[in-house]
Amino acid sequence: MNTQALLLPVIHEFAQILIFIKPINNIQYKSGVSMFSANNYSIIIILGIVSFVLSFFGASVGLMLGQIRLPLIVYALQSTANGIGIATGTNLATAAMGACAGTYYHIKEGRVNYRVVCAIGIPSAIGAIISVLAFARIQADWIKVVIGIVLIYSSFQIANPKKPNQGEDKLSTHQRFLIEIGIGVGLGLLAGIVGLGLASIRLPAMIRVLGMEPKEAVGTNLAINFLTLATGGTASMLTLGVHWPLLLSLVPTTLLGSYIGAKTLKKIESSNLRKLIAWVLGGTGAFMIAESMH
Repeated sequence: MNTQALLLPVIHEFAQILIFIKPINNIQYKSGVSMFSANNYSIIIILGIVSFVLSFFGASVGLMLGQIRLPLIVYALQSTANGIGIATGTNLATAAMGACAGTYYHIKEGRVNYRVVCAIGIPSAIGAIISVLAFARIQADWIKVVIGIVLIYSSFQIANPKKPNQGEDKLSTHQRFLIEIGIGVGLGLLAGIVGLGLASIRLPAMIRVLGMEPKEAVGTNLAINFLTLATGGTASMLTLGVHWPLLLSLVPTTLLGSYIGAKTLKKIESSNLRKLIAWVLGGTGAFMIAESMH
């Protein structure tokens, strides 16, 4: 598997956005519904293509890459009342749909660990709801910078896995369960604050801390991400609102991209998958830092 070849479509699409995307202007917003002018449909098409690429690429490594889509939606909706809040709800809902499609295929292939899903996913979902309701309007840029640094560090750790020592103590079942709950609660709280599923933080924790096999971690992580995004997205839609026309436009391409991306995982060897995950984590971390400092 050529990792660079997989990265090129994402880089190309992102470059096209930076060149061509512009705000959705002249929007009449009322009760979560907007009317688009004829000139705005090109933006919807661009975002739809981007969502397909991100979902395809993300589902193959257990992520939804909402970190990249969120600032683009915010920029497109900047002329809308409460644009940032609405963009957050729209992004979470879009990512939830993609995670649902990818999770379905990972379940079919037996890549989902249900015990870990319950131990991490349920606390993540609860944490996401609490943070959306309590902290949705706080300034989260500094949090994104910290997350970005952690992701870059994690990418190096994933790319260069340490060899287990024979005398190294393994975690007991009780210790593992407490760690899983702690990971779930912490990341769930952060997810609601920054408007992201934060699967990119959870994935290296599952591989490095819990010692899960990469393909199982990918499928399980996407399933947990679905729970977090679905609950956080629902809470966000109820409190901050959602841009329904844009959401409905993004759902088809997001579902399709995620399902196809999940199917490609079985063609990737574990060693190459680690390298691919490392590239994605490092790139996502760098993007979050740059976007937060903009």
